[in-house]
Amino acid sequence: MFRQLRLKFTFSILLVLLVFLSFLSSGLYFGTKTIISTSSKGILEKSAEDIIYGNVQGLDYFGIPPIPNRKNIFDSVKDRLMFNGSKLKLSYAIYDQSLDLVYVKNNSDISFDKFEQYVLTAYRDKNNSFITDTIDDVEYRIYTVFFNHQSQVGVIQLYQDISMEIFILNHLKRNLIIMSGISLLILTLISWFLAGISIKPVQKSWENQKSFLADASHELRTPIAIIQTNLDAAMSDPDGTISENERWINNAYSESQLMGKLVGELLTLAQIDANQVPITMQDMDLSEVCANTIEKFDLKANEKQIDLIQNLEKSLIVLGDSPKISQLVTILIDNAIKYSHIGGEIRVTLKKEKGYARLIVEDDGIGLDPKDHDKIFERFYRADQARHREDGGTGLGLSIAKWIVENHKGHIDVNGHLGKGTRFTIEIPLSN
Repeated sequence: MFRQLRLKFTFSILLVLLVFLSFLSSGLYFGTKTIISTSSKGILEKSAEDIIYGNVQGLDYFGIPPIPNRKNIFDSVKDRLMFNGSKLKLSYAIYDQSLDLVYVKNNSDISFDKFEQYVLTAYRDKNNSFITDTIDDVEYRIYTVFFNHQSQVGVIQLYQDISMEIFILNHLKRNLIIMSGISLLILTLISWFLAGISIKPVQKSWENQKSFLADASHELRTPIAIIQTNLDAAMSDPDGTISENERWINNAYSESQLMGKLVGELLTLAQIDANQVPITMQDMDLSEVCANTIEKFDLKANEKQIDLIQNLEKSLIVLGDSPKISQLVTILIDNAIKYSHIGGEIRVTLKKEKGYARLIVEDDGIGLDPKDHDKIFERFYRADQARHREDGGTGLGLSIAKWIVENHKGHIDVNGHLGKGTRFTIEIPLSN
């Protein structure tokens, strides 16, 4: 399934990259072609103006003698950089008002008569035109210009060899095709890699969901089996009184309580995964919430003769959800009582430190192996698998606790050693 998903992602990413590469290559090719064509046409237009008005070329026809021109160093540099007819070896022909060929500057053997129709059109319509054509296997850009200057009327036709221009464009096209093919191969590998990264969260979520369902089914199966077994035992003695079947009824009731707690925590986690747990953030007195929550455990702590010691700094205000914070404290103290020895001690400390409210819940109970520190917040994980049923643990409480802390922009940490107790430390930013 995930392989097919990865292939679809790869194809989607590759398609987007391919469209982008196509636009980029096409833009580069046609942009280069346009620049070259526009520049070349501009040179032809400038050369035509020089011939007609500047008399740089065709002096013997237009009859204006050359004017001595003293150029400074900047003009010399400019002339070297400027394109002109002599640099491009332009060929051109001049036709008079009778459309007779009266002047030719021909750097190659060009059959001018093949294009006299453009000369006639330019003279008749008194306009200019660009065409490209092949003359003796050579590509030319031909610019035909009507002129009327200083009693001279006629048409000039300029021929520009564009073989190099075509060569450059064909070379560019070939290189773009080759580079596109190479890029396509590279992009395929990159797309496959990116698709793999993209589906990792999906795959992890799917695996977590499968594990969650398997663990939930396992956890629910046990209390259901115990309830059914004890009720079967009670029902097998129809003549027995309630007191005579009290053992089986109490067992079934105890397991139903555990199952109710488990279902409630499963529902909470399902809502968390679906982002459906509402959190109302407002300024709250963390000291007061902690004190009220701890007070609820006095009776349960007394049953195990545990000293529940509080050291709470007053009036620590945080931005939070009071019921969720109370649930967090409940989970931590409930765990501390479960895993403390009879006659043990639990210390709850709340103090201000560097812009945070630091809550510490510490017990001297069975402790925690350091190798379990990174796993203790995973769902259904229990460091001591043998004890969880008898103490009523589900392995879900700390997962919920971590979610509450993180949604209050806080941090939770655990530290413990076997036989030396466990300490949970929570830091939540103080309200500004």
